[in-house]
Amino acid sequence: MSDYLKPREAAAFCGIGLPSLWRAVAAGRLPAPVYPLPRSPRWSAAELRAALEAHRALPREQMARRRKSAPSPK
Repeated sequence: MSDYLKPREAAAFCGIGLPSLWRAVAAGRLPAPVYPLPRSPRWSAAELRAALEAHRALPREQMARRRKSAPSPK
């Protein structure tokens, strides 16, 4: 279970604070933790990495859509 991170480790991995980690999980931006034991949430490093990459790709996709739908200059 070495690739599973504790909450503080997961927050550091994502570059955010612990409260922000839980807010991102609640908002669905990050995956929910697994609980190998009660009261011991753990996150898979691979799942966190995939979620971060997907989240980072969103602004680029949104900008590309805005460019396509923007009126052309006259």
